[in-house]
Formats: sequence, structure tokens, C-alpha cells
Amino acid sequence: MADDKSNRGNGDRGRVAGGETYEVEYFANKHGLSRDEAQALIDRVGNDRDALEAAVADRGGNDTQAKPRARRTTSKTSGEPRKRRSTKSDDSVLAAPVEAVNEAIVEPVRKAVQPAKRKAIAAIDSVTDTTTKNVQAATRSAARAPAAARRRAGEATDSVKKALPKRTGSMLGVAAAGIVTGLALNLGRKMAVQAPSAFAGDWFDAVKLEHKLALALFDKLQATSDEDVTKRGALLTQLKHALGKHAFTEENVLYPALRAWGDKADADKLNHDHGYVKQYLYDLERMEKSSSGFLPMVADFRAQIEEHIQEEEAAIFPPFHAAMSEAENAKVTAMANKEGFKLA
Repeated sequence: MADDKSNRGNGDRGRVAGGETYEVEYFANKHGLSRDEAQALIDRVGNDRDALEAAVADRGGNDTQAKPRARRTTSKTSGEPRKRRSTKSDDSVLAAPVEAVNEAIVEPVRKAVQPAKRKAIAAIDSVTDTTTKNVQAATRSAARAPAAARRRAGEATDSVKKALPKRTGSMLGVAAAGIVTGLALNLGRKMAVQAPSAFAGDWFDAVKLEHKLALALFDKLQATSDEDVTKRGALLTQLKHALGKHAFTEENVLYPALRAWGDKADADKLNHDHGYVKQYLYDLERMEKSSSGFLPMVADFRAQIEEHIQEEEAAIFPPFHAAMSEAENAKVTAMANKEGFKLA
């Protein structure tokens, strides 16, 4: 009979509708029966639930609640029972001890990689050795290059002279002689420029002499007029060279020696003054030599120079010079002459 799902009374709940497929399947699944077994039980006992429950209990002995049977599913394409996919992991691998994994996987890989590693290291060592040898060879070649270049240049010059006509070769010889003469004259000029300071004897006497020479150039420069444009330019060039050589010697020898002696404050102050000396020379170089402001700037510049000279000659250098021994002063003198000759 058909099950009336709208009826919620006890009479309906107490019966299993044997004609309804879903009722029979539900009853079969609940008690672990096949559908055919459930239908045969309903046909034999009737559709009273209590009677059916008792019949199922009789079939299963004391187990009044049999476990539900898993529903078998069929493949949609073939109709054959479909295998359920296992969710279990492969316990054989997971259960294997670490040693077995090492033996089966790690060791073979390590043995396979080891030769490649040795080859790579050997290749790196080979490249390093080759590079080192190349660098050493290049260094030796570089060391021999100047001498080799001079020799080749001399050979080339001789070849050219032989290939040229006699007159041209003679001219080439004259040109070479002219270069040598020019170098000699320049050397002589530098010696002449540095001579006053060198002949002064002691470094302190040389400093005072160079101060007097600079002030003499100031005298000549201040004696010019606005029309003496060329003369002003020439005198300014001489003053710039004299002060530059003097400052170069002091900054590279005398002030470091003063600082090493222990008078850092005065050494730094004097070195700072030289910055303004360069500034004045720069400003005068840029200014028109016919400008009415040229001589006033020269006067300001001279005042700064004289103050600087007074500090060095009267306050700073005398105690420094007196504190050093004769040998120490002689060493400073030699160093000062060497530096002065560079810019002479």
C-alpha cells in the first residue's frame, strides 16, 4: 500500500510500506539486509514495524541492532560494482627505517654526485692556477715594458735616421739636442729660482727671505696705475708663483713638522690662512686689471699677508726652531728645499 507522508499518526509510523521502494531500502540499510531480504521479510511477517524488528532480532540472535550494510554502487557506464578508492597511505614506505631509506636513496645519489663534485673542484683549481700564472706573466711583462719600450724606441730612431737623407738626419739630431738643451735650461731655471732659499742655509732663514721677496712684489704691484694693465698682469703672475711655491713648502713640510712637534693649533691656523691667500689670488686674477678696485684689494691682501708673516716669524716658528736639534733642523731644511724645487 502507498505510504501517506502527510499522515504523522502512530498508525502510519508503526508500519513499513512494503510497496514503497525507499521504505524498503531504508529498512534494509538500517538492519544490514539486502533489499530482496528486506522485501521477503516484509512479505513473510507483514509490515508491522515491531513484528519486523522482532524478526530481525531472531535472525541475528542477541544482536538487536545489526550493523548497516554498506551500499554497493555500480558504475554508470558498465553497471559493474564500482571499487571504492582506498584512502590508506602506502605504509610500506612510511614504515621503512631511516637506514633503509638512506641505503635505497641517499647513498646512490651521493655516490653518483661525488665524481661530478671532484671534477668541478679540479676544474676550479685549474682555472685558478691558470689565472694566477697569467697574472704573474703579465706582471713580469709590465715590469720589462719600460726598458723594452726605450730599447725599441732607440732602435726605431736609429733606423729612421739611417733611412733619411743625411741633412734630415742631422736636423733630427739637432732637434734632439734642442730638447736636451731645453731640459737643461729648465733645470737651471728651477735651480736659480730655488737658489736664494737654498743658499739662505737654515729653513727658518729661507722662510724669512721668501717673505721679503713676496713683499717686494707687493711693493711693485702697488706702484702701478690703472693704465699699467700688462705690468699688473705680469706682476700678479710672479706673486702668484712665489706665494704658491712658498705655501707648497710650508704645507708639505713645515706645518706637518710643527704639528708633529706638538703645536697642532698653530699649524692648523696657519694652514687655514693659506686658504684665504688662494682666494685673494683668485679674485685678483678674475678682476679687470684696469679696475679702480684692483689696488684696494691688493692692499687688503697685503695686510692679511703681513699679519700671517708676523705670526710665523715672531710667535710660532722661533720656539719651534729652538726646540729642535741641529740635526733635526737640517733634516727639515733638506725636505723644504726638495719641496720648493718641485714648484720652482
